[in-house]
Amino acid sequence: MITIYNASNSIEAHLIKNLLEQQEIPAYVFGDFLQGGVGEIQAIGLVTVNVSDADFVKAKEIIDAWDAATVIENIDENYVLSPIYPRG
Repeated sequence: MITIYNASNSIEAHLIKNLLEQQEIPAYVFGDFLQGGVGEIQAIGLVTVNVSDADFVKAKEIIDAWDAATVIENIDENYVLSPIYPRG
């Protein structure tokens, strides 16, 4: 078992875990419950995503592609984010 990703928080870790599992790579999150102890323990590097040594290369490629993805910043003015909370 090897750490493939150091997440900022539990949500990010589970997002990466699910991304890997969609590609049939078993992944495990460690340390997500340690965030409750912040103040008593260090707040950085608590939550990690781990895969088997055999899956490391493929998992790294998937995570690197995800990290390189760009965010769409120019949304059409007429696009409604939510019927409850319209834009403007």
